[in-house]
Amino acid sequence: MDQDFCTTVRRLFRILFVVIGFSVFFASLSRSQSGNINSHASLAEKIYLQLDGKVYTTDKTIWFKAIVTDAVSHIPTALSGVLYVELVGPDEKITEKKLIKLVNGIGDGFFQLNTGYSEGIYQIRGYTEWNKNFGTDFIFNEYIRIFAAAATLKSKPKNGFPPAENRNEPDLQFFAESGELVHGIPCKIGFKALDHYGKGISVAGEIVTKEGEVVTFFKSNQLGMGSFKLSMVDSTYVYYAKLKSPSEENLSLMYPLPRVVPRGNVLAVIKNGDEIRLAATSNYLKDDTVYVRISCRGMVYFDIKGGLKEGVLAFHFPANRLPEGIIAFTMMDNTFQPIAERLYFNERPDSRINISISTDKVNYTQRELTQLKIGTENSNGEAVPASLSLLVLNKEQMGHIQQTRQNILSYFLLSSDLKGEIEDPGFYFNNGDNKYNDLDALLLTQGWRKYNYTKPAEKILFQPEGQLIVSGSVHGLFKKKKKEVKLTMISFGQGKSIQTQNTDSLGRFNFNMEDEFGQNLNILIQSANKSGTKKNYTIALDKKESPAVYFDQTQLVESVDSVLLNIVEKNLERKKVDETFPISSGGILLDEVVVEGYRLTPERKKVMDEYGKPKVVIEGEAIQKKEEKWSYGLYSVLLFNFPDKVIIKAGRDGNLYAKVKNSEMTLVVIDGKPVIYYEYPFIPNIPPSQVKSFEIIEGARNFSKLYLEAYPQANPMDAPAWGDVIAIYTHGGKGIYGTDEPVGLLHAAIPVFSASREFYAPKYENLQPQDWYKPDLRALVHWIPKINANHLGKASATFYNADITGEMMVVVEAISENGEIGYKEVVYEVKKRN
Repeated sequence: MDQDFCTTVRRLFRILFVVIGFSVFFASLSRSQSGNINSHASLAEKIYLQLDGKVYTTDKTIWFKAIVTDAVSHIPTALSGVLYVELVGPDEKITEKKLIKLVNGIGDGFFQLNTGYSEGIYQIRGYTEWNKNFGTDFIFNEYIRIFAAAATLKSKPKNGFPPAENRNEPDLQFFAESGELVHGIPCKIGFKALDHYGKGISVAGEIVTKEGEVVTFFKSNQLGMGSFKLSMVDSTYVYYAKLKSPSEENLSLMYPLPRVVPRGNVLAVIKNGDEIRLAATSNYLKDDTVYVRISCRGMVYFDIKGGLKEGVLAFHFPANRLPEGIIAFTMMDNTFQPIAERLYFNERPDSRINISISTDKVNYTQRELTQLKIGTENSNGEAVPASLSLLVLNKEQMGHIQQTRQNILSYFLLSSDLKGEIEDPGFYFNNGDNKYNDLDALLLTQGWRKYNYTKPAEKILFQPEGQLIVSGSVHGLFKKKKKEVKLTMISFGQGKSIQTQNTDSLGRFNFNMEDEFGQNLNILIQSANKSGTKKNYTIALDKKESPAVYFDQTQLVESVDSVLLNIVEKNLERKKVDETFPISSGGILLDEVVVEGYRLTPERKKVMDEYGKPKVVIEGEAIQKKEEKWSYGLYSVLLFNFPDKVIIKAGRDGNLYAKVKNSEMTLVVIDGKPVIYYEYPFIPNIPPSQVKSFEIIEGARNFSKLYLEAYPQANPMDAPAWGDVIAIYTHGGKGIYGTDEPVGLLHAAIPVFSASREFYAPKYENLQPQDWYKPDLRALVHWIPKINANHLGKASATFYNADITGEMMVVVEAISENGEIGYKEVVYEVKKRN
């Protein structure tokens, strides 16, 4: 056992013996001496997404950084390399899904909004395949608001709720310190006052008896929460909270406190400097033995055993021997049955990363370059290498939301371990000297869920994804038992990838993929027997289902306040400016391809008369010569062998499509017959042996007519006048349905990593007078999701300011490889440029 731990144990023995003179033992920790989690259980992962904002218009981009850690230690995960991030719409359906590549638990991505998004409350959620083992508790959720990018906004609540001035009286709720008010035992009581929308509202009043005797007073913080001490707790009394009515001057509102029970237990916890004082009190267990269990994030750190003296067991505990975050103190009887519980926030700033941010100037002018230096160190002044993110925004427009919304501290230390939505979570880490009382009031009033942090290894259903994986099983043509089946998988990504493996005794297979970025990647899996002969086995891929969507309906009744209105109005102003100064775009000219030795057959003449002469002709023999054993169809041969002639790409539906270079639209005819839109997925699988020729007709005649034949439901007014045509001729001459499907083949599109995008910010190195004609009204000045502080704890960044003057807020979030976290805000000023 390590020396620090032994020293702690001896110290605690002395403290407890001297203070209360009772015997204590410490149960073994759930960690081994080396600090590793016991191997009999598997640990969940925590997921945090840092968003660039909370309010967007449909012409904006949602930027995010992802941090995935071990749920107990907050050390960046070594398990998962794939993170799923989903945008859920107001209809509670998944609007868009991203796969984010994680490197040492860190990744980043974006959602590009457009006019197709309806207004409303959206949910952004993140999860790993591994975390499906632990239920919904470890799925990250955050709600954002999206407005149309062209509207006249009004402060109007949803669902018919009345405006603020007509709301009903406050809803005042009370929560006894460890669950109950117990006769004869003084108790702290937390309270929460909510308005009609379920949001906190400030209140102050008196606690009185039924007879009107004033017992004590109470006053909430700005979020409607607080606590008071009830020294006289008598089961023969009825207690009320008395408030002045906000709507009628001479009327008082009375709210009953919880009923006092005649028999029970109270576990009281208070902060006393660097120590935590506990008092376990019972009015029916007088001299019995009780236990106090001390745990954090599902990890039991200590079990303390002691005897009650006249119903009281009191002792103190050094706070620095417990991690920072929510500590659960549980009082148990001598049969280890919980009889009282109290949550406490153990604040340990000394365990965080200290972040320093310095600017090269005190203030700046519009469009001037800002240079930042960032430092990261621990409480001893030692450098801490860390992964950082940098967010720079206009404080007037976005500062209030940033300071009250979720951040890396509030999520890992608070929100992720509490049940339900926390209003303004950032408030608890930006509230100066009174934050202990505010945090304590939150823990007294917020529901707590005992998360299932660990799970026995034998109950693990989902394996961690360290990389992209294609897995599944083979069925069919087996008589008595599974046979070994040879599989060849071809992936059509940035480069040709071919893998071969044999199924196991259960017919299972598992292909590890190289990193691929985009939306979907087309793959082919060909089955064969041991001798290599293709066999028509049934190949089924494993489906990775999204967890069920849970949408908090209380989010839908939130009114549009002045802060949100201001952000949206400024976004609309910026949009008008951008539309006034459009960006011009150019085209790329394609060199003409000359076709030689073209033999005009009757079929070719028919197509030529209708659509024009081809510029590119690839004869069937040339295609067949390039066919490999793994080739699954026409498009696979074209993709790898004729990329200079035709583009083969995956569409949004995962199917392969052929496209003429620089073409606005490409349509296909086979043996002179137009291919209908729903037949296009069949084209890639045409066997090369069936192809007589593959031809490209640029600038085809009668394109509008062909379009309406391919899309018979289309409006004739929408038919494009120009486009290109691919003409395919087969030996059967019967069109798309005259070819044979290859055997033992699975063609599928699998999702791959979403490509990252660099945040665009203009550069003003050499400003010219004409550059000032277009205003730069950015409120989000800069965003860098991944900056690494080196082994000296140093990092830097540069960016140009916009035209908006006033205070700019710089926000840096940090996490180290050891799970230390940090958060820092600084402000600098931008002045008008002469």
